[in-house]
Amino acid sequence: MPTVPLRTAALAALPTVPQRVLFASAVALSALVLVVPFPGSLSVVATRWLVAVSAGVPGVGLLSEVALVALAAGVTAAIVLSWRRQPAARVRVVALVVSVGIAYAASESIKLLVTELRPCQRWPLAEECAPLGDWSFPSNHATLAFAAAAVIAVLSRRFAVMVAAFGCAALVAFDRVAQGAHYLHDVAAGAVLGLGMVVVALVCAALVLRRRPSARQRDRDAST
Repeated sequence: MPTVPLRTAALAALPTVPQRVLFASAVALSALVLVVPFPGSLSVVATRWLVAVSAGVPGVGLLSEVALVALAAGVTAAIVLSWRRQPAARVRVVALVVSVGIAYAASESIKLLVTELRPCQRWPLAEECAPLGDWSFPSNHATLAFAAAAVIAVLSRRFAVMVAAFGCAALVAFDRVAQGAHYLHDVAAGAVLGLGMVVVALVCAALVLRRRPSARQRDRDAST
């Protein structure tokens, strides 16, 4: 009885092109249900539930501001310490600082393109709400919070500090949804944007540092 080679059997087990298309379509539809704020989508349902649960809880609306202040203080401390202790890595510090500003600018630009209404502008969920024209997607607070947390994590390299930083960032995102200022997908997109800009900054800084000659090499060239 002829046997099927192991490699042939493994290839046969791989999904065919139609199966891949169906799988990609299913993933795209799932993402659509999560992201697009139509009635019944997961993001909308989760946002309304969280706002309803948080209604009347004292301190909602202040947590995000307090957490952002803590992150700003942490970023400042991390930058100052890294600037003093690691002179050779100052290019990376500058790149990280610039990445936070670029992330915020990108967030504002995307808001103007998407022009998504906030939950509190669609439904009477909160007593206070931003005026029309102050759009929802993505969340500036989440963008800044997760970018700042990533900067702190990169510069400190201490596990406890990383946990505290990202805990504050998650608290910012949670509080913005709880007060009806953003949908769940708004803060998720802001987190991805903030983290992504920091990653891009690290890559750019690494390329610059790789192309710069070391101090020993400069001394050697000067002596010759």
